[in-house]
Amino acid sequence: MTPKERASLAEQLLTNPLFAEVFDTLERAAIEGMIYAKDDETRHRAAMRVQEARSFRQDCEAMLRNTQGPKVAVA
Repeated sequence: MTPKERASLAEQLLTNPLFAEVFDTLERAAIEGMIYAKDDETRHRAAMRVQEARSFRQDCEAMLRNTQGPKVAVA
């Protein structure tokens, strides 16, 4: 897959209302899980879910901006 194809697919995800709704719902549920957690372990797992949802969304946004090919290390 070329960088431009990847950017195009990332744009389709980010502009899809269902994508936004699903990730907003996941994030809200995880935040509520943090707030109402009965112990630290449960709170920690919920915090990780929030971070993962946000990280995935940010990764899609980064792919949208990055249309250059991958960097190759020179030995």
